Amino acid sequence: MQNTMIPLTVANTLDQTTKQRIEAKPNQTLKQAVQAQNLAPQGAFDVYDQLGKVISGNNVANHRDATVYVGVAKVAGGALRGGFDLDDDDDGWDLDDPAPLVKPREVTFILQNGERHAAQPNPNELLIQTYERVVGRPRDGSPMEIYDNGGAVVSSRSAPDMVGRSFRVGLRQFPGGGSRSKIGKRGAFFSSGRQTVQPFPAKVPKEIIDQTTAFTQPRGRLEMGGLLIGHVDHEGNNVVVCGFFPRQDEASSGYCEFSGSFNAIASAACDFANERAGGPHTPSLRIIGWIHTHPDIGIFLSGIDINTFGILRRASFEQRSVAVVVDPLREQHGVYISEKKATNHDAGLAEAKVELSEDLEARYHKFLNRMRALQNKMGKEELPFILPGVLYQQRRAMGDVDDVMEAKLQALDKLHRQSVKDAETIRNLEQRIKAMEVSQISAKSSLEKLNTKLEKEVRSLQTKLGLEAKKVRTLEQRNEIFRDKFLAQDKKLAEFEEKVRALLPRLVPIFVKPSDESATSNSSNRNLGEKSSSPEISNDVDPPSREVSPPQPTSSNESDDVQTIDEKIEK
Repeated sequence: MQNTMIPLTVANTLDQTTKQRIEAKPNQTLKQAVQAQNLAPQGAFDVYDQLGKVISGNNVANHRDATVYVGVAKVAGGALRGGFDLDDDDDGWDLDDPAPLVKPREVTFILQNGERHAAQPNPNELLIQTYERVVGRPRDGSPMEIYDNGGAVVSSRSAPDMVGRSFRVGLRQFPGGGSRSKIGKRGAFFSSGRQTVQPFPAKVPKEIIDQTTAFTQPRGRLEMGGLLIGHVDHEGNNVVVCGFFPRQDEASSGYCEFSGSFNAIASAACDFANERAGGPHTPSLRIIGWIHTHPDIGIFLSGIDINTFGILRRASFEQRSVAVVVDPLREQHGVYISEKKATNHDAGLAEAKVELSEDLEARYHKFLNRMRALQNKMGKEELPFILPGVLYQQRRAMGDVDDVMEAKLQALDKLHRQSVKDAETIRNLEQRIKAMEVSQISAKSSLEKLNTKLEKEVRSLQTKLGLEAKKVRTLEQRNEIFRDKFLAQDKKLAEFEEKVRALLPRLVPIFVKPSDESATSNSSNRNLGEKSSSPEISNDVDPPSREVSPPQPTSSNESDDVQTIDEKIEK
């Protein structure tokens, strides 16, 4: 008969030397299998995998030959306090617990400022609908999402199926950008209607700037955004200690954006660290600010930045939030404590000396350990860079992954590859320069020959132009001679015309008296001719009968002139 039992190794989290090999039924959960073998500790307990994930309700068939860890359940003060639980299938109660249970009826919403709101969902109601009904929508219209402790968006999940669990409420995106003209994707800056309190001072160590520069500098002009983790010290300062850069949904030379799910992940990790390390008087870790880059465009808060920073401040507890802008290419930075002072002159410097007590330092190590475990689980694509901040040297001594050194090595590798590429480009340019020099020598020789030929042509043209100029001068001289002659002739003609006009009044027609016979014949002939060819003319008009003697010339010259005129008239 085939054996259907599932082999498992059960270890005790409080005594790691105790491990026991068992066989469980395939239809059992891990918690039922542990209880059946009498390996459960007294009181409430959970079953965990190697990453600390609660797997109590998982089927044993999914963990064949695996080692599981049995230990006490998480203990936290307060009702339904939401810790860091990566098990999405944990519904908040355990049907296998031998103690009588009362099924929860509420879900808990944890806001960004730490406020908790318990709500009893209505039938067929989504989580986002329950949240908006109980808490209300943001007054500034900011898009919000509901996240589980693993950062997954669960806004559209059925609320009645999620009773007994706590969820975190945060922004859908964290936009930022150096483009001054672009005012966010939603539009212009909105006022929340909530009175803005006086901003609190900020203490930002230089290590944050150096590590951000090391990580973002190899990415050139692409902007990146991340979250800063810190606490409030005894003087009321917002103290930045560490942080991380998540996967960017959008990254360009003027805009960056990452999902609000990472806000939920960071908040849950802070809760995890606050619960597992430190004491009641140790300052609580929290998301203390927001960091993003402005590669090669300087330090200021753009319209997008002002909008995002204002939303973060008003949503935070006591409106405590810090905005840090880094220009990794110019190696500049600025620290802002209010969205109302957004220019370069308003920016402070990250030069604070941050000192941590032993219990507070342990709390930050717990947070960084949690983020490193998440990075291993989710991959470096989701969490590409963790900022250890002031704990960098200690994290290296503890054997933690050195993201800073890895970023610097990436920068060196990029510079090396760029230098190789530049060297190849230089070689190609040198070859082109040599070819151009040879071509220049050839062109110079051709130009010299062409210049010589052009000079000959110019001299020939100059000679021809000289001859033509000489001809032109000769023609001009002839033209002047002809013009003088024409002027003299015009003068003579004018004088002659004056003389003619003076003689014309003296010229009177001379009529000669004909003989009778000739007059009679001529008269008859004239009459016949007039009758035949012309109309009748009245005989009442008497012909001129007086004789006029021609004028006598007064001088010999005038006589000669008259004779000449008479000859011309006869001709």
